[in-house]
Amino acid sequence: MRFSKSLTILSFTALAIAGSRAHSQVIANQVSSGTIYVDSQKGSDVVANITTAGTATAPLQTIQAAINVANTRNQQKTGTTIVVNPGVYREAINIGSVSGQTAAPLVIQASTTGSSVISGSDILTGWQAVSGHAGTYWHSWTYNFGECAIPSGWPSGIAPIVRRTEMVFVNSIPLTQVLSESQLRPGTFYVDEATNQILITPASGTSVSSATIEAAVRPSIFTLAGRSNVTVKGMVFKHANSCINRPAAVIAGGSNVVVDSVQAVWNNWGGLGVSGASGVTVKNSIASHNGGVGFMGDQDVNTTFSYNESDFNNWRGALGALYDWGMGGTKLFQMHTATVQYHYSYGNQAQGLWFDTDNKNITVNNATVAGNTLAALQLEANEGPITVENSHLCSSRSGVTTLNQAKLTMKYNTFYNNGGFGLYPGQIFIAGRAGGHVIYDWQTGQYYDLRTANTVLTSNNFQATASGQHVFGTYLSGSDWSDFANSLVSSGNHWFDPSTVYSFMLPSGHLVNFSGWKSAVGTDYSSYWSSAAAASACAIPSQSYTDFAVNLDREAYSMSAGHGTINIKVANYGYGTVNLSVSGLPSNVGASFSSSSLSSGTLTMSLSATKYAANKTVPITIWGVSGSRVHPVTVNVHIVPA
Repeated sequence: MRFSKSLTILSFTALAIAGSRAHSQVIANQVSSGTIYVDSQKGSDVVANITTAGTATAPLQTIQAAINVANTRNQQKTGTTIVVNPGVYREAINIGSVSGQTAAPLVIQASTTGSSVISGSDILTGWQAVSGHAGTYWHSWTYNFGECAIPSGWPSGIAPIVRRTEMVFVNSIPLTQVLSESQLRPGTFYVDEATNQILITPASGTSVSSATIEAAVRPSIFTLAGRSNVTVKGMVFKHANSCINRPAAVIAGGSNVVVDSVQAVWNNWGGLGVSGASGVTVKNSIASHNGGVGFMGDQDVNTTFSYNESDFNNWRGALGALYDWGMGGTKLFQMHTATVQYHYSYGNQAQGLWFDTDNKNITVNNATVAGNTLAALQLEANEGPITVENSHLCSSRSGVTTLNQAKLTMKYNTFYNNGGFGLYPGQIFIAGRAGGHVIYDWQTGQYYDLRTANTVLTSNNFQATASGQHVFGTYLSGSDWSDFANSLVSSGNHWFDPSTVYSFMLPSGHLVNFSGWKSAVGTDYSSYWSSAAAASACAIPSQSYTDFAVNLDREAYSMSAGHGTINIKVANYGYGTVNLSVSGLPSNVGASFSSSSLSSGTLTMSLSATKYAANKTVPITIWGVSGSRVHPVTVNVHIVPA
């Protein structure tokens, strides 16, 4: 389990709504007599009459003012539609329970999808050049956000950069945060809380005097708590500087809530969170470029995610090589009866889609999850049943990783081009706690001792494409392996590895061919060892925002007898050549790269320590730089002298 048990409904209300790549369209909803118009440029929040407040010709100025009027109307059993005109609304919206609350509906919709933005940032003007540091500018900084607390149960050594929350955007392009003035280079910024200053070094040639420079200052920008019969449509949520495990926008409690065609982009940690609610539908939406996780769910009942996308999340975690805790494309926790359908998840620097702990009655169908740093799909400590069907799980560290997952059915899926970098390699990887994992059903109070058992594999394609990509792998052994193998039902599958027939990794790393696999599990006799066509559906779509990512194969390293190796992977999304360097090495320790520049692919950094090096753990930073785009990774390395 990689989610803290303390992630309760109360802590989850800091979540933030995520975003969509929905096409711009004029909202077609029919405007009712209870309609309130909001316009950030032309409006006024002076309300003379609740009944007539916020007309098309005399709109309100803020969304919160419209919510306040809608709350009064709700007490009068009158529904309200709030139409938000195009503009940026730099406010934090709170929609909570009200005294005398009724079931009257509330609709909050952008007049044109994607044009009405709720932002956690403010514009900073009046930047001054830093003497002696060409291209660097400073501004006063009155905030003191500090470092986020580490959630209960998380590792204690999380890098300080992961615990920061500041973000800066220059003409909508994000700068990368560094932790000292000496680390500044084009494309970065630094917050100096000791001197109450923020320093930026934008891309060369930027006119700071005319640029729009935004700094994130609000941690939560949309909270819907304890309300039912609510629709949120066409809105954009961005730039919330939320802490670890907190989203920009949240639906907490309540029922019958629809989130449609929203965009949650460039928030510091989470996009859209749903917690303690029932009957929530999230559709046609995208959670993209969030620092930790796109969509989040916790203790929800009867939830539907339909035609959504969660892309390129966990850039903040990746700054500290933190890939495997409360982050990823979509992270769902303790969901009871949920459907995820036609879901797309690309390029997340973590898992693509993750069901973690006490998830049951789950269906995933027609999903495409590709190009993620860890598993495309991870199923962990769930009593099930979970069904995954008609989906493509591709080009990630593993197609699916299961850990203490019971009652899993996977049918008519394609697992393609997974593995070859780091732990948990291959198309399907079976692991988990030895001897079982006890979890708690939050609804019934029942405890389950879970082992990976009762798995059904029907008519799937498991296709490796290169050396090191096993079609099947496991870390199970002893009775845990027996529980899996003896309860496995497998038929009609196609397995293939072009590099070797010995592609089934059994306990203790024992590699066998297809015949050995069938003998080991006593099933799968109607399946085939045969290749299939390339999975074109696995291709990552071209992006309007080009970028690259630098990832490591683990979250910490230790040298042995003066030597160590760090494996590095560069993923490129339409950007240029990436140059690599390292800083922070202690005395008597050196480093060299197998290749110091490349567009994409894998390389190694070799570490060497003399006998005079100190035996200690130190943070080092590997820098990936391409033009003014900078992606460093700070990781702890235990130095061991020769």
